[in-house]
Amino acid sequence: MRMHWAIQAISLLCARAAADVCDRDVTLNSQAAVLDFAGNGCSRIRSLEIEGTVGHLSPLGDLTHLDGSLWIHDVPELVSLSGLENITTIGKDNAGASIRLEEMSSLQSLSGLRGLTGALPGALTIKY
Repeated sequence: MRMHWAIQAISLLCARAAADVCDRDVTLNSQAAVLDFAGNGCSRIRSLEIEGTVGHLSPLGDLTHLDGSLWIHDVPELVSLSGLENITTIGKDNAGASIRLEEMSSLQSLSGLRGLTGALPGALTIKY
């Protein structure tokens, strides 16, 4: 009987781990899209693009790994990257970029990226 419960427990853990890895690229172009994505339980995705009418990233606190790149552009309302603190690793895209921050006139701080550990495998680009 104990073996049966152990197998069920392992199955539940594996199912939970599989749900956390979402093997897809994610584009968020509004605050509503940020909120919708935040409820899906993904902690690891391929890449993340954020653009448009996004006011804050705090709902994205479950993200911990980006296998590809982070591209945030044309987001005039975004003041900080708070909400991305739990991302510890970012890969790179096919062009060799790890992080691209472009056309973000209101951005005041990069401290939301303080959770990153180690070296980025690709370029870091910041264009205002």
